[in-house]
Amino acid sequence: MPILDQFGREIKQRKTPEQDSLPAAVMYGTDRDYVTSGLTPEALASMLRQADAGDMAQQAELFDQIHEKDGHLQGEISKRHNVILDADFTLTPTDDSARAQQVADFVQENVFDRTDWEDTLVTLQEAVGNGFSAVEVQWDVSSGMAIPTEFEFVQRKRFIFTDTRGYVTQIPRLISDEELMGGEIPPWKLMMHVYGGKSGNATRSGIYRVCSWMWLIKNYSIKDWIIFAEVYGMPLRIGKYDPGASKDDKSALINAIRSIGTDAAGVISKATEIEFIETNRGKDTGELYRQLAAFGNKEMSKAILGGTLTADIGDKGSYAAANVHNDVRTDLIRADARAIAATVRHQLIRPVVGFNFGWDTDVPLFSAKWTEPEDFVAKAEYLDKVTAKVSVPARWYREQFQIPEPEKGEEVVGGPPQAVPPPVSAKHRPVISRRGSDGKSLYAAADANDDKDIADIYADRLGDAAANAGEKLLEPIRQLVANANSLAEIRDGLFELYPNMDAQAFSDVMAEAMLAAQLAGRYEVMQNVD
Repeated sequence: MPILDQFGREIKQRKTPEQDSLPAAVMYGTDRDYVTSGLTPEALASMLRQADAGDMAQQAELFDQIHEKDGHLQGEISKRHNVILDADFTLTPTDDSARAQQVADFVQENVFDRTDWEDTLVTLQEAVGNGFSAVEVQWDVSSGMAIPTEFEFVQRKRFIFTDTRGYVTQIPRLISDEELMGGEIPPWKLMMHVYGGKSGNATRSGIYRVCSWMWLIKNYSIKDWIIFAEVYGMPLRIGKYDPGASKDDKSALINAIRSIGTDAAGVISKATEIEFIETNRGKDTGELYRQLAAFGNKEMSKAILGGTLTADIGDKGSYAAANVHNDVRTDLIRADARAIAATVRHQLIRPVVGFNFGWDTDVPLFSAKWTEPEDFVAKAEYLDKVTAKVSVPARWYREQFQIPEPEKGEEVVGGPPQAVPPPVSAKHRPVISRRGSDGKSLYAAADANDDKDIADIYADRLGDAAANAGEKLLEPIRQLVANANSLAEIRDGLFELYPNMDAQAFSDVMAEAMLAAQLAGRYEVMQNVD
């Protein structure tokens, strides 16, 4: 079975990768054409057509410059570039064999643990805006193993997507000082990530192709807006000259008008005249320029993030709506992470495994997982509503919030309040266990380290029992007062209630109190307690 490189070209089997650096393009790299200066719709269309024909130079310069000049575009694309670092990329052996684990460990140690990998990920992610992004792989074979040591960014304008006959192709060629029409790229020497947002050639898939038109609209609008702001509120200056005025007089008049606008001074001849016409300063008509600029910003945000509210909620937006739009952006990042993982596995991990373990060795899996942070506050509110109606195991509840079960004797914090019985000294601990009229014990066991007097404990317990009995006795009176319409009605009602009021519960408490006091006294005498 033939061996194919990262571009799908059939190659001869090699024991080591290409170690020489790619041909330099010093003169070409330092020569920069400021294509955005005076950019027109016709010029922009011409640059895009050149890219469609395989020549990337003008389009690459255009994309770099609009990224540098537009603050909104730079802020939005930076979100999508840098958020790729939040994805969890994992390397997994193809099976459970010891050899598969050995291959995976070798790749992890010599590729992802040794190189400045995060910067490389962000560089590859630049393909989102530009259509593709490439890094040169520097290989080291000094140890007898082929190990990638550095990843160097390669300028996009150095690539040309045509073959030697001039036909457009999917396989790029690299422009250098020696190969001005592009030379062939050595196998496994370059890792090129192509954005998959649009089918077709990599020269047409970048999001900046959409943003460049919006940037042009903004560029016109902002220029006009600045001019408007400069002259807004200033009087209109009209120069008048006699029919017989000379050419020099006319030139002097024009210069004087311009000077008055900036220096508030000018010199003209008596044969000429300058008239000032006051404008309506109270009416600002610059809103149109603002709206055009805002329109361009929103269209850029839609193209880059899939929505607008993640960048600016605005007057009619809301926090909830911004979260919905943020979910759309997350879906895009998931797709970006999967695409980069596929590129890295095919164009980097595969040659590392092939050169070191043989080309018939299975390549470890490289995948990206995207875990969104869970909103525990919202989850807690929801589960509180559930547990108010349905009982759930405490173990399941702990699992939902990733709370471990405390070990025996381990110090803990928080938790529901626990009822602690009143403490009683060991020498004061009662030997009786009598239950009150409410069925509850009057003499609960307590902490042996507390010296609270036993009489106080009895008084507290019996006080609670008396309060309950008193509540039952007073409840009919409360209902009478609540439902009465006058004092006379309350008076008559009390006479009717009195014969039927049951004070037996209160009497029982008083009897129990007297009995408890008597028994406590006897207990203290027996224990020789003063």
